[in-house]
Amino acid sequence: MDGERSDELDIIVVDIAPWSSVLSKLSSTVTSQPIPTSSESREAAEGPLTPPGKLAVTFKQFDILSMQHSEMQDLCHEAKLVTLMFTLNELYSISIAKTTKMLLNLTGCVERGCVLVVVDSPGSYSTLALGAGKDREEENGASKEGEKEREKRYPMRWLLDHTLLEVAKYEGEDKGEGKGEGKVKGTKQWEKVYSEDSRWCRLKEELRYPIALENMRMQVHVYRRL
Repeated sequence: MDGERSDELDIIVVDIAPWSSVLSKLSSTVTSQPIPTSSESREAAEGPLTPPGKLAVTFKQFDILSMQHSEMQDLCHEAKLVTLMFTLNELYSISIAKTTKMLLNLTGCVERGCVLVVVDSPGSYSTLALGAGKDREEENGASKEGEKEREKRYPMRWLLDHTLLEVAKYEGEDKGEGKGEGKVKGTKQWEKVYSEDSRWCRLKEELRYPIALENMRMQVHVYRRL
């Protein structure tokens, strides 16, 4: 969000896949005059969802788990809002260590007051395994009963809370630069302002769309940088 003109929205989207053409069509659509239906005239049609010139969308194709601190700094240092939408659980399933490092890098890059919103699948869909058993299964393609017994499973929410509310207190350096100054080790870096483990998003019955849409359940967690 632009710091001087709050009515302008600047969005940076990061993903490992090439979504630039899709995002270009979406941003063009929300800033264009809607096409009138047969039951309304062009004069009666409502305006665009967002006026042209008020929305800027930039796409960056990156592997977020391989992103260096300096690259993340360039992306996030002015961010007022950071979202992880149905992404974090997948990142944890790839590598808990790399995902933890990514969250700690994010902590060191954003300014005080920045809000982090995490939305993901709920319940057993977001439970992750920790332990030697899982790691060796992935490396060797085989499992042993003793190793399986040592394996522990944790909800994604627990790993997220542990990283942001505990581990982040002792990571990073106090560089004393800009608005992010005063990042002293051992002090809280984030506060959790909202959390819901299971929330339904239900569609209006009168809503119609060319493809089938379904109700869905999700978990939502919101943090504020201190």
